[in-house]
Amino acid sequence: MEFEILEQGAFQSALVHFEAGERVVSESGAMVRASGNVDIDVTTRAKKGGGLLSGVKRLLGGDSFFLSTYTTTDGAPGEVGIAPILPGEVMVLEVDGATQWKTSGGSFLAAGGDIDLDTEFQGLGGFLGGESLFFLKATGSGSLLVGAFGALRELEVEGELTIDTGHLVAYESTLDYSISKAGGSWMQSFLAGEGFVMKFSGRGRVIVQTHDASGFGRRLGPMLPARG
Repeated sequence: MEFEILEQGAFQSALVHFEAGERVVSESGAMVRASGNVDIDVTTRAKKGGGLLSGVKRLLGGDSFFLSTYTTTDGAPGEVGIAPILPGEVMVLEVDGATQWKTSGGSFLAAGGDIDLDTEFQGLGGFLGGESLFFLKATGSGSLLVGAFGALRELEVEGELTIDTGHLVAYESTLDYSISKAGGSWMQSFLAGEGFVMKFSGRGRVIVQTHDASGFGRRLGPMLPARG
């Protein structure tokens, strides 16, 4: 299976090439196109299940209630085009069996190979920090496609790293984090225009996006005309 990144800059997408017998899973609504021999099935269930409850937890985590699965019907290779809703870059993360990746709400686009997708409760701290209650966890082995609002950057953590909650895309499970105020006090955080941050510790990789979709929405909202 191959994930081919298309386009450059802020409007990237991916074309997934897969063989007969292989299976691709994507966020519902992420498909742009598919070859004529591809069968599309919509389900709440990831690779190893969870059913309706898994769909509810994904919804609470900022992802879609449903997942789309793609297989070929004629024994020949197929391809599926995948793209995020917001303009930005996409990135392929390799899950090697030893490394687990966790993605923030809305960042997951697709997965291929022997990857199991599950949701993990991140505590009320995530909700208070402006994030969702659940992260999507990818285990097993294969390729994981994530998307961003803006550009994507991979950061190596060796010790500690502070990230604004609205810019997190994914991180390796070897890292721990805590959620706290950006400034020394609530007043400092407010005056600086910041709220909560995630303080990562340990050793591993973090994927961040350069722009914050929720912050963009708050800025854009007052400029829109009132609904009739």
